[in-house]
Amino acid sequence: MLSWAQQRKLFFISGVVLFFIVVFGGYGLFSFYKAPNCANNEKDGNERGIDCGGSCLRMCKADVSAPLIHFVRTLEVEESVWGAVASVENRNAGAGARSVPYVFKLYDDENLLLYERHGVAFIPPRKVFAIFEGQMKTGTRTPTRATFAFTSEPVFVRMTEPALTLRTQGFTARETGSFLQVVIGNPSRVAVEGIEATVLLFGTDGNVIATSATALKKLKGEESTLLTFTWPRQLDEPARIEVLYTVPGTP
Repeated sequence: MLSWAQQRKLFFISGVVLFFIVVFGGYGLFSFYKAPNCANNEKDGNERGIDCGGSCLRMCKADVSAPLIHFVRTLEVEESVWGAVASVENRNAGAGARSVPYVFKLYDDENLLLYERHGVAFIPPRKVFAIFEGQMKTGTRTPTRATFAFTSEPVFVRMTEPALTLRTQGFTARETGSFLQVVIGNPSRVAVEGIEATVLLFGTDGNVIATSATALKKLKGEESTLLTFTWPRQLDEPARIEVLYTVPGTP
Protein backbone atom coordinates (compact mmCIF):
# COMPACT_ATOMS: atom_id res chain seq x y z
CA MET A 1 0.00 0.00 0.00
CA LEU A 2 1.32 3.44 -0.98
CA SER A 3 2.14 5.92 1.70
CA TRP A 4 0.50 9.34 1.80
CA ALA A 5 3.64 10.95 0.37
CA GLN A 6 3.79 8.42 -2.45
CA GLN A 7 0.08 8.98 -3.25
CA ARG A 8 0.64 12.75 -3.42
CA LYS A 9 3.64 12.24 -5.70
CA LEU A 10 1.67 9.91 -8.00
CA PHE A 11 -1.25 12.34 -8.09
CA PHE A 12 1.10 15.19 -9.00
CA ILE A 13 2.78 13.20 -11.77
CA SER A 14 -0.61 12.11 -13.16
CA GLY A 15 -1.76 15.74 -13.22
CA VAL A 16 1.36 16.85 -15.09
CA VAL A 17 0.97 14.04 -17.65
CA LEU A 18 -2.71 14.88 -18.15
CA PHE A 19 -1.83 18.55 -18.61
CA PHE A 20 0.66 17.78 -21.38
CA ILE A 21 -1.77 15.39 -23.06
CA VAL A 22 -4.46 18.08 -23.16
CA VAL A 23 -2.09 20.83 -24.33
CA PHE A 24 -0.23 18.89 -27.00
CA GLY A 25 -3.31 16.90 -28.00
CA GLY A 26 -5.23 20.12 -28.57
CA TYR A 27 -2.32 21.61 -30.48
CA GLY A 28 -2.15 18.55 -32.68
CA LEU A 29 -5.88 18.63 -33.27
CA PHE A 30 -5.88 22.24 -34.40
CA SER A 31 -2.71 21.72 -36.42
CA PHE A 32 -4.09 18.88 -38.49
CA TYR A 33 -7.85 19.61 -38.45
CA LYS A 34 -9.25 21.20 -41.60
CA ALA A 35 -12.44 23.23 -41.22
CA PRO A 36 -15.10 22.44 -43.84
CA ASN A 37 -14.69 24.57 -46.97
CA CYS A 38 -17.40 24.51 -49.65
CA ALA A 39 -15.18 26.04 -52.33
CA ASN A 40 -11.84 24.23 -52.16
CA ASN A 41 -12.59 21.46 -54.66
CA GLU A 42 -12.15 18.85 -51.92
CA LYS A 43 -14.49 16.63 -49.94
CA ASP A 44 -14.04 17.62 -46.32
CA GLY A 45 -16.05 18.25 -43.16
CA ASN A 46 -19.53 16.74 -43.40
CA GLU A 47 -19.80 17.14 -47.17
CA ARG A 48 -21.53 14.33 -49.08
CA GLY A 49 -19.50 15.09 -52.18
CA ILE A 50 -16.89 17.57 -53.36
CA ASP A 51 -18.08 20.98 -52.11
CA CYS A 52 -21.70 19.81 -51.88
CA GLY A 53 -24.14 18.43 -49.35
CA GLY A 54 -23.78 18.53 -45.60
CA SER A 55 -23.40 22.13 -44.40
CA CYS A 56 -22.75 23.40 -47.96
CA LEU A 57 -25.52 25.29 -49.74
CA ARG A 58 -24.91 23.44 -53.00
CA MET A 59 -26.71 20.13 -53.32
CA CYS A 60 -24.95 17.05 -54.68
CA LYS A 61 -26.16 15.76 -58.04
CA ALA A 62 -27.03 12.40 -56.52
CA ASP A 63 -29.43 14.09 -54.07
CA VAL A 64 -31.54 16.03 -56.59
CA SER A 65 -33.66 15.23 -59.64
CA ALA A 66 -33.78 17.11 -62.93
CA PRO A 67 -36.72 19.46 -63.63
CA LEU A 68 -39.71 17.94 -65.42
CA ILE A 69 -41.13 19.70 -68.48
CA HIS A 70 -44.88 19.04 -68.54
CA PHE A 71 -45.73 20.83 -71.77
CA VAL A 72 -44.60 23.50 -74.22
CA ARG A 73 -47.07 25.64 -76.19
CA THR A 74 -46.74 28.20 -78.94
CA LEU A 75 -49.31 31.01 -78.73
CA GLU A 76 -50.32 33.80 -81.11
CA VAL A 77 -50.04 37.20 -79.45
CA GLU A 78 -51.08 39.21 -82.48
CA GLU A 79 -50.58 38.98 -86.23
CA SER A 80 -47.06 37.68 -87.00
CA VAL A 81 -46.12 37.94 -83.31
CA TRP A 82 -45.93 34.78 -81.21
CA GLY A 83 -45.09 33.65 -77.73
CA ALA A 84 -44.15 30.35 -76.13
CA VAL A 85 -44.68 28.97 -72.65
CA ALA A 86 -43.25 25.94 -70.86
CA SER A 87 -44.76 24.34 -67.76
CA VAL A 88 -41.94 23.03 -65.58
CA GLU A 89 -41.88 21.22 -62.24
CA ASN A 90 -39.08 21.06 -59.69
CA ARG A 91 -39.67 18.17 -57.30
CA ASN A 92 -36.68 18.90 -55.06
CA ALA A 93 -37.89 20.04 -51.64
CA GLY A 94 -35.89 22.93 -50.20
CA ALA A 95 -33.64 23.23 -53.26
CA GLY A 96 -33.76 25.60 -56.23
CA ALA A 97 -31.44 26.98 -58.90
CA ARG A 98 -30.63 30.44 -60.21
CA SER A 99 -29.75 31.73 -63.67
CA VAL A 100 -30.29 28.46 -65.53
CA PRO A 101 -29.94 29.03 -69.30
CA TYR A 102 -32.68 27.77 -71.63
CA VAL A 103 -33.82 28.00 -75.24
CA PHE A 104 -37.23 28.13 -76.96
CA LYS A 105 -37.47 27.14 -80.62
CA LEU A 106 -40.46 27.69 -82.91
CA TYR A 107 -41.06 25.45 -85.95
CA ASP A 108 -43.59 25.53 -88.80
CA ASP A 109 -45.57 22.62 -90.24
CA GLU A 110 -42.62 21.72 -92.47
CA ASN A 111 -40.39 21.45 -89.37
CA LEU A 112 -38.40 24.52 -90.37
CA LEU A 113 -36.92 26.56 -87.52
CA LEU A 114 -38.58 29.98 -87.52
CA TYR A 115 -37.35 31.53 -84.31
CA GLU A 116 -34.92 30.83 -81.49
CA ARG A 117 -34.99 32.63 -78.13
CA HIS A 118 -32.44 32.18 -75.34
CA GLY A 119 -32.89 33.23 -71.74
CA VAL A 120 -32.13 32.38 -68.11
CA ALA A 121 -34.60 31.06 -65.54
CA PHE A 122 -34.97 30.86 -61.80
CA ILE A 123 -36.08 27.41 -60.61
CA PRO A 124 -38.01 27.66 -57.32
CA PRO A 125 -37.92 24.84 -54.74
CA ARG A 126 -40.55 22.07 -55.05
CA LYS A 127 -43.01 23.78 -57.34
CA VAL A 128 -44.74 23.86 -60.72
CA PHE A 129 -43.87 27.11 -62.49
CA ALA A 130 -44.04 28.63 -65.96
CA ILE A 131 -41.39 30.11 -68.25
CA PHE A 132 -42.80 32.49 -70.86
CA GLU A 133 -41.27 34.33 -73.80
CA GLY A 134 -43.21 36.73 -75.99
CA GLN A 135 -42.68 39.08 -78.92
CA MET A 136 -41.30 36.45 -81.29
CA LYS A 137 -41.80 37.78 -84.82
CA THR A 138 -42.02 35.09 -87.49
CA GLY A 139 -42.99 37.15 -90.54
CA THR A 140 -45.39 35.42 -92.93
CA ARG A 141 -44.77 31.90 -91.60
CA THR A 142 -46.92 30.35 -88.85
CA PRO A 143 -45.40 28.33 -86.01
CA THR A 144 -47.15 25.04 -85.34
CA ARG A 145 -45.04 23.78 -82.46
CA ALA A 146 -42.46 24.91 -79.92
CA THR A 147 -39.68 23.16 -78.04
CA PHE A 148 -38.04 24.09 -74.76
CA ALA A 149 -34.86 22.86 -73.10
CA PHE A 150 -32.40 23.87 -70.42
CA THR A 151 -29.05 24.27 -72.13
CA SER A 152 -26.96 23.48 -69.05
CA GLU A 153 -27.53 21.40 -65.95
CA PRO A 154 -29.06 23.38 -63.06
CA VAL A 155 -26.90 23.81 -59.97
CA PHE A 156 -29.30 23.27 -57.07
CA VAL A 157 -28.72 24.99 -53.75
CA ARG A 158 -30.64 24.89 -50.51
CA MET A 159 -33.27 27.65 -50.40
CA THR A 160 -36.82 28.53 -49.40
CA GLU A 161 -39.39 30.67 -51.22
CA PRO A 162 -41.83 33.09 -49.56
CA ALA A 163 -45.48 31.93 -49.59
CA LEU A 164 -47.80 34.43 -51.28
CA THR A 165 -51.57 34.39 -51.84
CA LEU A 166 -53.28 34.80 -55.23
CA ARG A 167 -56.92 35.59 -56.00
CA THR A 168 -58.34 36.32 -59.46
CA GLN A 169 -60.91 39.10 -59.88
CA GLY A 170 -62.45 38.10 -63.18
CA PHE A 171 -61.56 37.99 -66.85
CA THR A 172 -62.66 40.65 -69.34
CA ALA A 173 -62.49 40.34 -73.14
CA ARG A 174 -63.22 43.18 -75.57
CA GLU A 175 -62.47 43.87 -79.23
CA THR A 176 -59.75 46.27 -78.14
CA GLY A 177 -58.07 43.68 -75.92
CA SER A 178 -58.45 41.33 -72.95
CA PHE A 179 -57.27 41.57 -69.36
CA LEU A 180 -57.25 39.70 -66.08
CA GLN A 181 -56.77 41.18 -62.64
CA VAL A 182 -55.24 39.23 -59.79
CA VAL A 183 -54.84 40.24 -56.15
CA ILE A 184 -51.49 39.11 -54.76
CA GLY A 185 -50.89 39.19 -51.02
CA ASN A 186 -47.95 38.80 -48.67
CA PRO A 187 -49.16 37.24 -45.39
CA SER A 188 -45.75 37.49 -43.69
CA ARG A 189 -44.38 40.54 -41.91
CA VAL A 190 -41.29 40.63 -44.10
CA ALA A 191 -41.25 42.43 -47.45
CA VAL A 192 -40.81 40.26 -50.56
CA GLU A 193 -38.82 41.57 -53.52
CA GLY A 194 -38.46 40.50 -57.13
CA ILE A 195 -41.78 38.71 -57.70
CA GLU A 196 -42.48 37.32 -61.18
CA ALA A 197 -46.02 36.15 -62.00
CA THR A 198 -47.36 34.26 -65.04
CA VAL A 199 -51.00 33.52 -65.88
CA LEU A 200 -52.13 30.57 -68.01
CA LEU A 201 -55.57 30.55 -69.64
CA PHE A 202 -56.89 27.08 -70.55
CA GLY A 203 -59.55 26.16 -73.09
CA THR A 204 -62.23 23.50 -72.71
CA ASP A 205 -59.87 20.94 -74.29
CA GLY A 206 -57.36 21.45 -71.46
CA ASN A 207 -54.76 23.21 -73.62
CA VAL A 208 -53.33 26.67 -72.95
CA ILE A 209 -54.97 29.30 -75.17
CA ALA A 210 -53.10 32.37 -73.88
CA THR A 211 -50.50 33.44 -71.36
CA SER A 212 -49.07 36.65 -70.00
CA ALA A 213 -46.43 37.63 -67.45
CA THR A 214 -45.69 40.57 -65.21
CA ALA A 215 -43.27 41.50 -62.44
CA LEU A 216 -43.62 43.18 -59.07
CA LYS A 217 -40.57 44.91 -57.64
CA LYS A 218 -41.61 44.79 -53.98
CA LEU A 219 -44.56 43.74 -51.82
CA LYS A 220 -44.47 44.89 -48.21
CA GLY A 221 -45.30 42.60 -45.33
CA GLU A 222 -49.00 41.97 -44.61
CA GLU A 223 -50.01 43.93 -47.72
CA SER A 224 -51.63 43.08 -51.06
CA THR A 225 -51.74 44.70 -54.48
CA LEU A 226 -53.39 44.29 -57.86
CA LEU A 227 -51.65 42.69 -60.83
CA THR A 228 -53.06 43.21 -64.33
CA PHE A 229 -52.36 40.78 -67.16
CA THR A 230 -53.19 42.02 -70.66
CA TRP A 231 -53.54 40.74 -74.22
CA PRO A 232 -53.79 42.95 -77.35
CA ARG A 233 -56.78 41.07 -78.81
CA GLN A 234 -60.12 39.61 -77.79
CA LEU A 235 -59.78 36.13 -76.33
CA ASP A 236 -62.33 33.41 -75.71
CA GLU A 237 -63.56 32.97 -72.15
CA PRO A 238 -61.12 30.55 -70.50
CA ALA A 239 -62.39 27.33 -68.96
CA ARG A 240 -59.70 27.47 -66.30
CA ILE A 241 -57.14 30.01 -65.06
CA GLU A 242 -53.82 29.31 -63.35
CA VAL A 243 -51.64 32.03 -61.84
CA LEU A 244 -48.09 30.99 -60.98
CA TYR A 245 -45.38 33.00 -59.27
CA THR A 246 -41.71 32.75 -58.46
CA VAL A 247 -39.54 34.94 -56.22
CA PRO A 248 -36.03 35.06 -57.67
CA GLY A 249 -35.41 37.98 -55.33
CA THR A 250 -32.89 40.75 -55.79
CA PRO A 251 -29.11 40.17 -56.01
